[in-house]
Amino acid sequence: MDYHGNFNAEIFEDLFSTLCETLHEKYGPVNIHMDGASYHKRRVENIPTSSTKKQEIVEWLTAHNISFSNELRKPELLELVQMHKEKPIEGVWAVVKGEVARSGPHPNLLSIRNTLLDAFKNKINSKVILGLWRKTLKNAKAYFEADENANLIGEESDDYSDTDDDV
Repeated sequence: MDYHGNFNAEIFEDLFSTLCETLHEKYGPVNIHMDGASYHKRRVENIPTSSTKKQEIVEWLTAHNISFSNELRKPELLELVQMHKEKPIEGVWAVVKGEVARSGPHPNLLSIRNTLLDAFKNKINSKVILGLWRKTLKNAKAYFEADENANLIGEESDDYSDTDDDV
């Protein structure tokens, strides 16, 4: 919600979708850059933090099919969360580091720095960003589907019955 209390991410997304469609119809493809206003973004999924209860962390790990030992303590479970959460920025780094690796040996740190800056400037473009965004969206959809298809412990299922009526 913005500081006036009358605008949130849901309203923004609706307006922004309409704006994008209108711009595309009138002008073709356009690039739009936004600031970090709170209503320009929202979390699709709440990722556990140090203030999250241990049981909720366990549920998050289980929902994401991440194996763990029941003996792990909360800090160790949080390490697993950090290792497995989606990090789209890692895709950007992979492109940049790949360029540095392909450029061969470097005589000094300044050479590496310049290669990094050139890679950011020349290789990280809207096509790369869009590809990473699509990959992240695909993963998010897979998480939602996994969550929807998962049976919770104690949840009744048609596959198994506690009664002898089926015999």
